[in-house]
Amino acid sequence: MKFEDFIEEWHNAAPYIIVRTSGSTGQPKEIQLEKEFVKESARRTNYFFTISSGSRLHSCVGADFIGGKMMAVRASLAGCDFTWEKPSNRPLGDLSVSDEITLLSVVPSQMIHILDNSDKMPIIRNFLIGGSAITPSLRKRIAESGLRAFESYGMTETASHIALRKIESEEGWFETLPGIEVDLDNRGCLVIRFLSGEIFVTNDMAVLRSSTNFKIKGRYDNVIITGGKKLHPEDLEKRISHLFESEFLISSEEDEKWGERVILIIEGSPSGRTEKEILSEVSKIVEKWEVPKSVKWVDKLPRTPNGKIVRSSFLTK
Repeated sequence: MKFEDFIEEWHNAAPYIIVRTSGSTGQPKEIQLEKEFVKESARRTNYFFTISSGSRLHSCVGADFIGGKMMAVRASLAGCDFTWEKPSNRPLGDLSVSDEITLLSVVPSQMIHILDNSDKMPIIRNFLIGGSAITPSLRKRIAESGLRAFESYGMTETASHIALRKIESEEGWFETLPGIEVDLDNRGCLVIRFLSGEIFVTNDMAVLRSSTNFKIKGRYDNVIITGGKKLHPEDLEKRISHLFESEFLISSEEDEKWGERVILIIEGSPSGRTEKEILSEVSKIVEKWEVPKSVKWVDKLPRTPNGKIVRSSFLTK
């Protein structure tokens, strides 16, 4: 979809817009979002970033995704300038260092290019980063750059993010936007409650500090039960990420002894380190029972169109 097409859809007489889920946790599907619900989401973000008629919003994320659509809606409600570009991993090439952007929407891979070419970039007051996880190494680079960048938490069904956290060297707590509170269900998964009445039950296991502050531990359906113990692969990946330059993930295979055996899957081909050496390095960081039983290399990890790794492709349970 082109932004021109979405803007026409936004202003038509229908009370809803059609959006497509990412497909990172199941088959992508089309859903309807009420325009009034979408407007409230946009107003919350505009309030957080002080977006006004004199602002300029720019999207490096396409109109096919909720993150791109919401940038157009925010600009429409604020009455400010909105510009966009064709999504690529070399964003902002057509802008000059004298251009100024109040809020820029990017995915992590685009943020890497911006940091690598900071001397050629326009003035960017605020970064909104979503679409996929931010690696610890990228988090550290963003924090050291001094840029005002925020990581988002949300989903298509909630009309983009419901919480934000400033990107710092260490992962902080997500803080919900006004009018939204969270709690946990009996699985320990996050429940999102809008004061307007909408409720969304997620499969994201979380830790709460309050009804407006939380951290995500990992997906409930990704939990690996090995030897009777529960392992959150996303948490383990964060702890060992500094050992790898290429993309990787923690997954599992069925095992008669352990129930599930933990495995490490690395994108690319072996280079320099043997399986034994890699597992030895991992064993110095994590608990003995968390150490993967084997390492596998794949040419390419499968991803959704917006760059999220499709973890379920490797699960055999």
